[in-house]
Amino acid sequence: MPRLPLLPALVLPVLLGACAIPTSRSNIVVLTDNKAVVESCTSLGEIDGASELHSVLILDKARDAAISRLKIRAADLGGTHVLTSVADIKWKGPSTTGTVYKCGG
Repeated sequence: MPRLPLLPALVLPVLLGACAIPTSRSNIVVLTDNKAVVESCTSLGEIDGASELHSVLILDKARDAAISRLKIRAADLGGTHVLTSVADIKWKGPSTTGTVYKCGG
């Protein structure tokens, strides 16, 4: 009986667990690196968009993944905005943290 390689079976669950699946709530969350945007908003707390795979992803993909995770985590807290350095298009890491705010209504 031939043996199947275990690597795909071990890696696939890890990769799937690292996926950040946006929702309609998370899609409306705004990321910004401009404090003036959230001055009149209520701070809800600190979050992190890090992943276990962050260090092995290409920088552009790492930024996209961090943005998705920040938006999802902010939506879970009821936030509308995240103040984070990841919002800067020139972001090079390593910080993936942000402060969640609820703005408006």
